[in-house]
Amino acid sequence: MKSITLTILCFFFTAFAIAEITPAQKQALVDLYNSTNGNEWTNSWDLNDSPENWKGVTIFRDQVLAVSLRDNNLTGTLPASLSNLTSLKVLNLHNNKLEGTIPASLATIKGLKTINLSLNRLEGTIPTNILAMGSLEYLDLFFNRLEGSLPTDLSGLKKLKRLSIYSNDLEGELPSSITSLTNLKELQLNSNKFTGELPEGIAMLPSLKKLSVFDNDFSGEFPNSINTLSLDELVYHDNNFSTVASDALAGGE
Repeated sequence: MKSITLTILCFFFTAFAIAEITPAQKQALVDLYNSTNGNEWTNSWDLNDSPENWKGVTIFRDQVLAVSLRDNNLTGTLPASLSNLTSLKVLNLHNNKLEGTIPASLATIKGLKTINLSLNRLEGTIPTNILAMGSLEYLDLFFNRLEGSLPTDLSGLKKLKRLSIYSNDLEGELPSSITSLTNLKELQLNSNKFTGELPEGIAMLPSLKKLSVFDNDFSGEFPNSINTLSLDELVYHDNNFSTVASDALAGGE
């Protein structure tokens, strides 16, 4: 009798331990596979296998925490259903051939910390609600075909450590609200079409270590107060500054 009881307990424990992700999460991954030509990926998935065995997918306690498919020959568009990965922390699709727009639905993933869609062929604007995500720490969108301007209010990105949006077709002025991002360590805006003056308050960012604004149309006086920062990198050439900081770091000539 004891043996039967132990067998039943082991069965239920094993069943609980290997419980799968929800159907909505699995479908979101399948949607990603189908919309980006998964059969042509460098490392493809066997959709008949368990998602825990799909390369680049991290699952913990029946929740998808990360999807990392960089350098994997994804072609096509991103499905809006990615938002059903409600526990996702990291989305890394760097260096693929993704087209279309960035799904605004990503902003509904409350705990998302990293979005890396760099080195793709994405178009359109950066969704305003993504630029207000309080959980986001790293936003890498460089080397795409994004356009439009940044929203006036960026203060919602209170945890952001890196904003890397260089080599796109972004334009307009840099919002002064960017100076409220006290955790920002890297700000890379180069090779766009930004105009206007750099906000003087950039020098008040306590964590900033890298500032790259070269190859834009920034104008006015270069903020001398930037010299108060202990920067590891400052690059600002190929703009329309009327004056520049006399002791700015190398790379500004």
